[in-house]
Amino acid sequence: MSQQTNIAARTAFADAGGRPIPEALHAYEEEMRGYGFDAVRESAARGHLLVRQDPLPASQI
Repeated sequence: MSQQTNIAARTAFADAGGRPIPEALHAYEEEMRGYGFDAVRESAARGHLLVRQDPLPASQI
């Protein structure tokens, strides 16, 4: 984040849509869980196939 303008911080507050920040943050985290882990797994699988990087360890959950 730029220290001069804090554009990202202002955008985050605007994205909260008037909700209290802890509530907005919780909603964001829940949304990210829906697709974030899948995106990481897919990227890692492609890396393993294309450039032989080590695969991710098996999920412990």
